[in-house]
Amino acid sequence: TLDLRSAPGFHADVVQLEPRDGLRFGYRVWSERRSGLVVKLQTIDGDSRVIEQSAFSELQLDAPVKAQALAQMMGSTAGYRVEKYELERTTAAKEGWSLRAPVAGFKPVSCYRRPTGGAGSGAQGHTMQWTFSDGLASVSLFVEPYDAQRQPREVLLALGATYTLTRRLPGKDGDWWLTAVGEVPPQTLDAFAQSLVRAR
Repeated sequence: TLDLRSAPGFHADVVQLEPRDGLRFGYRVWSERRSGLVVKLQTIDGDSRVIEQSAFSELQLDAPVKAQALAQMMGSTAGYRVEKYELERTTAAKEGWSLRAPVAGFKPVSCYRRPTGGAGSGAQGHTMQWTFSDGLASVSLFVEPYDAQRQPREVLLALGATYTLTRRLPGKDGDWWLTAVGEVPPQTLDAFAQSLVRAR
C-alpha cells in the first residue's frame, strides 16, 4: 500500500488490481486508512488509461447521522413516477438458454424473468436477465423476443467503463434480441454473445 493524502487531512492506502487477461479492466482503489472507506476509485483500461473515476470532493467522517431524517429523504417519492416490475427468479436453463463455454473468470450469480413492456402474456412477453460476476465486474445478458420495430440495428456503445452490445440471435422458435451490459471491455461482451445459445 502507498501512503498519500487523497483529500485534505485524510491518509489513504492505494491498491492497484491488474487483470491477468484482456477480459476485464484494472482498478486503483484509495481507501481511508482509519475507516477503510473507499474515497477514490479509478477504472484502468488495457493501455493503462483511466477510463472512469469516482471520488469524494468533500468528506466528513465523524458527522452525526440523523437516521429519521435520512429515512424520510430516502422514502420521499415526490416528483418521481413509481413503477413496480414483477421479477420472477428463474434459471437460464428453464428459459431455454445456456452458454456453449463459460467466459473465463465469470460465474452466474442470478437469473430473473420480467414482463416486457407492452407485450402479451406467455414466454414471448418476457425478458430474461442473466447476470454474471468475476467478483469485481458484472455482466448482464438481457434476452427478449426480437421486434424489428423496437430493435432495428446492432450497436456497441460505451459510457465510461460500461459497455453495451446489442445483437440479433436467430432461433428455431423465432429470433431473439440480446442486450449485453457490463463494466468490462467489449471483447468480454462479445465472448458472452458468441457463447450464448438457445438450448431448446
